[in-house]
Amino acid sequence: MQPIYAVYAFISYLLLALLIPLGLALVPIWRKSQVARPVTCPSSGKRASIGLDPWYAMKRHAFGEDEQRVRECSEWPACRGCSQECLVRIAAGA
Repeated sequence: MQPIYAVYAFISYLLLALLIPLGLALVPIWRKSQVARPVTCPSSGKRASIGLDPWYAMKRHAFGEDEQRVRECSEWPACRGCSQECLVRIAAGA
């Protein structure tokens, strides 16, 4: 084995040692964010189904925050520019 391959193997081992625990910690966040959630829209007062952004949730969780963002909503495009107050209700109920 050439010395450079030993260096590559060591770097690969370190990357796996970091990425596997990180992946195991973030997969539940991904799954929780994938579920469509029924909510009552604070703006219109109607029932709506929202989908959260799983990539955003994972990035925020990696930095120690539980911030979420709406990716899709059944009330859009009529209420597209809403303030996403429904997220406060989801956080309180979860």
